[in-house]
Amino acid sequence: MTYVRRFARFWYDFLIGDKWELFVGPIVAMLVVGVAVNTGLDPTLCGPLFFVLVALVGGLSLARSLRSAAAP
Repeated sequence: MTYVRRFARFWYDFLIGDKWELFVGPIVAMLVVGVAVNTGLDPTLCGPLFFVLVALVGGLSLARSLRSAAAP
């Protein structure tokens, strides 16, 4: 059982690590783009939309990290 627990901890640390939002953000972005395509958005706009959403998540995560590092 300890092997399974250590294996799960490794994958949690590998995939999520300290920034859970960087793991969840692209998944949510894929869901948003998928819903947009199914509702009729032009598929040629989906690549840039996905890029903008993932960059937004990364930027927000970076801003949050910088704000917490600057706090006394």
